[in-house]
Amino acid sequence: MDLFKDTVDSQTIWLDGIDAGVYLYSVSVCYWFENSANESPENFMPAKVLKRAFYKTMQEFPILAGQLKATSSSSRMYVEIDKDKLNMPSYIDSHCSLDYAAMRKSGFNIHKLPVDRLNREYGPPVSSGLIRGKVEPAHFRIIRFKNNSGVVVFASIAHYITDGYGYSQFMNRWAEIAKWMQQQSKDDADEPFPVRKYNHDRSFHKSYRSSEIIDLEPATVKNLTTDTTFSRHFAWLSPGMRARVLRAVSYATPRSSSFFHVSSKKMEDLRTKVQAHAPEGTRYTVNDVISAYLAIVVGQAKEKAITDWWSRPIPKIIRKISGNRLGNPMDLIAAANINIRPRIDDPNAGEYVGNMVVGGSTVFSRDEIQQSPTKETLAAMALKIHKAILAVNKQYIGQVGHLVNRHPSVNAWSMLQYARKKNKLGISNQYRFPHYSVDFGSGIPSMVRQAPHPFANTVFIMPDNPQTGGYLFEFNLAPDVEANLIANNDWMKLVDGYSKYQ
Repeated sequence: MDLFKDTVDSQTIWLDGIDAGVYLYSVSVCYWFENSANESPENFMPAKVLKRAFYKTMQEFPILAGQLKATSSSSRMYVEIDKDKLNMPSYIDSHCSLDYAAMRKSGFNIHKLPVDRLNREYGPPVSSGLIRGKVEPAHFRIIRFKNNSGVVVFASIAHYITDGYGYSQFMNRWAEIAKWMQQQSKDDADEPFPVRKYNHDRSFHKSYRSSEIIDLEPATVKNLTTDTTFSRHFAWLSPGMRARVLRAVSYATPRSSSFFHVSSKKMEDLRTKVQAHAPEGTRYTVNDVISAYLAIVVGQAKEKAITDWWSRPIPKIIRKISGNRLGNPMDLIAAANINIRPRIDDPNAGEYVGNMVVGGSTVFSRDEIQQSPTKETLAAMALKIHKAILAVNKQYIGQVGHLVNRHPSVNAWSMLQYARKKNKLGISNQYRFPHYSVDFGSGIPSMVRQAPHPFANTVFIMPDNPQTGGYLFEFNLAPDVEANLIANNDWMKLVDGYSKYQ
């Protein structure tokens, strides 16, 4: 730890509205490493090396040792790094009696791990920390399996510190330094220390935000600026009170986590078939097509759940009393998270590890989501998604930035809406993030998975192991919606495998 403490300087990092909007959440991923070569503990993910490399990496990410604070009005948030009173992330390296093969057989189910070996509050250290009065910026858990058969590295970093891109940069840097340290222990090692540069200064956003005002699509504006009595009160609550509201919504919203695998071949075949019906000059991405597919199958699953609920005796009476105004089918709002770094024409954007993800929202009518996912219907829906994503240009990004900085908590309100409302679906595509390049010197992970999200109505698209190939879809849905999705023949014909967290 001294390796870090001796180098850190006191500083204050003011958060941008995009950071403040997601401060109640964490980015949490599990990396599973198998000791397939049967190496000794000194050579396979060596504990001393990983810990020393971790604190060496902290030198380049000092924000991880800061304390989250807010101004007296709660309208602006910042991270204070005090070198004499550091708020260090927790780092625990432990053993358990389970064998790695058993974890692989369970589908890498985190719930199979001993409770005392892992903090099972996957939703962040942030909301629970705010309630307790102190936020831990991150948790790092390394669990070693029986007979040195494998290791799982669980890392959870508060979302106000970074997004998925910045998270993967930290993990890759930690692994890179650990690997370098092991190479240096060899007699013939002469590899220089790998130099990298990371930018945590939120003023970077000013370099690309234009003052030009443009019209955003209504769905995005509504999510960011919805003005209701509840949203106004929520926006000006203290950070701790917002966390209590978030926790209450989390507990009141049942959710179930499930995983589906789709092969690269199936995905590309689907994209190619849909592409044949695209307008001339338009090239659909896999993301365009699969987002349209998800809108249909999840939208149908959600509508069936709503219809079934309102057909129960008591809800049926309530609906009748309301004059059938309640329980009617709704449009589906699908929001895709977009990494904007490649879109701002700044060669230094890749160095910035604060939050640079904005959502592009697409509204699908009930008629659209009730269709079968044929090539023709997918092409029409994929075109809407394609246009929405293309619209996220420099001016769009700047306008969203102005909106969320006008009231920094509005983004948190919109995320709360996704947790609460059944007609919304958040899609986070992390397929291109370099999760499988995380190599601590003992090879890449055999599996990388998101930890279960604390809210329903979200799906993460993750890469599978490069040797297997394909896509992992990690759903967090209400149990009845999940059951309807599994019963959907169109979806189950596309997927190759299925498992769930119990």
